[in-house]
Amino acid sequence: MTTFLTTMGLTTGNAGISLAQSSKKYPQTKIVMTINAPIDSTFNYIVPVDLSHIFKKYKNLPAIIKTDETEKWIKAGLTRTVYFEDGSTSKETLLTVVPHSSFSYKIENFTSQLRFLAKRIECDWIFKDLGNRQTEIEWTYKTVPKNFFSRGLINLVLLKNINGLLTNALAILKTDLEIMDESKGNRNGFCASVV
Repeated sequence: MTTFLTTMGLTTGNAGISLAQSSKKYPQTKIVMTINAPIDSTFNYIVPVDLSHIFKKYKNLPAIIKTDETEKWIKAGLTRTVYFEDGSTSKETLLTVVPHSSFSYKIENFTSQLRFLAKRIECDWIFKDLGNRQTEIEWTYKTVPKNFFSRGLINLVLLKNINGLLTNALAILKTDLEIMDESKGNRNGFCASVV
């Protein structure tokens, strides 16, 4: 089966994703981007951001239209239902929040076709202060497959689309933050308190 999936990856042009995932516990994709804004304002804007603002439709992945959160999304243990344009939903749980450093969450209880492939998705954000009012962000999505067969499909098809979706979302955040930071005139930055 491994040989078949590797051959399929090479044939379909996804060899980089397929082969790169073979040594990891779960299929994953990671986006790294530098934002020209200070770490405190970057973190404080991203953690509670409106998901419908950043998650637009990407290929076969539907846009997010709303969530049902009842309080600001900044505290570990909070949960929310995410609603997609195709009528499907998922549940997100905020697992950890380390101010101006990192946060993590999991996505599960999919009602879309993803329910046949994945048990859950584990997501991590890491923020690094580069100095000079720049922040490096590392955003990782780990998809926990239901079985070996679903792992192969995730590697061959889903990861590439998730990578594109996350890249687009992070580009929107980058634009928002850099415009906010520059609009302060003296580049003091936007800084709302998270905790």
